[in-house]
Amino acid sequence: MLENGTQGCGLQAGAAWQELQVCAIAYSATAPAGGLLWPVSAQLQQLGYPVLVLDASQSESAAAPGLRDLLAEPPWQARGMGPRPTQASVATLPAALGLGQLGGLESLQAYARGYAVVIVHAPVEQLAPLLQGHATRPLLPLDMQPRGMERSYRQIKHLALHAGLSCIVAAATEAHEPFARRHADTLMASLTQCAQRHLRMQPLCTRTDPGSAQEMRRLALLMLAHAVTLTPGLAAAPARLASAPAFSQPAWSI
Repeated sequence: MLENGTQGCGLQAGAAWQELQVCAIAYSATAPAGGLLWPVSAQLQQLGYPVLVLDASQSESAAAPGLRDLLAEPPWQARGMGPRPTQASVATLPAALGLGQLGGLESLQAYARGYAVVIVHAPVEQLAPLLQGHATRPLLPLDMQPRGMERSYRQIKHLALHAGLSCIVAAATEAHEPFARRHADTLMASLTQCAQRHLRMQPLCTRTDPGSAQEMRRLALLMLAHAVTLTPGLAAAPARLASAPAFSQPAWSI
């Protein structure tokens, strides 16, 4: 159903959208985001938002052209390289090299006119400079492997120190896995306490079932609510640093 990074996308096809929403999902080798990335992308597409995924977990090559190759051309000369935004498949570009060549998120508008949502899937080290100064919360898949809480906290800390941003921590657990769900709750509670104590930030934490279309749609809408909005001719809204909101329920049950 989903086109892989070797296909690329038709960036100039279809009607231009007035606004471009940019969401970010952190990539980690020990907490692969694929279980959330593709279902969320599919849900956004089903909601009527043509989606382009810039996948920095995949590198551009002669056999798999991607963002780097696209940026080498003037926007008006860019050619479509795969499924059009109006098709059911989610368009994807390898972007490991190209993300480092972006002058800022605003430059995506010229190349993604046929899309409503761009999802940047990349390590936090690549996300931080791109997202700095924007009012957004990147999605951070919870690392549930041994010592995963430490790795997840380091990602949260990197985004806080280098981009001034908090994030959405999402644990992918299926409904029939009660132990995994309890383990995820424990990890997220500990992460929230550490972030509050040491970073003075409170991540939004949620547990979601990748096999549930309803829960994936809820997560997709949550990401969209915390996306960067880019409007042609206007700068993106600046980030507003505020104190962590108080929740009437544990943050990890959102």
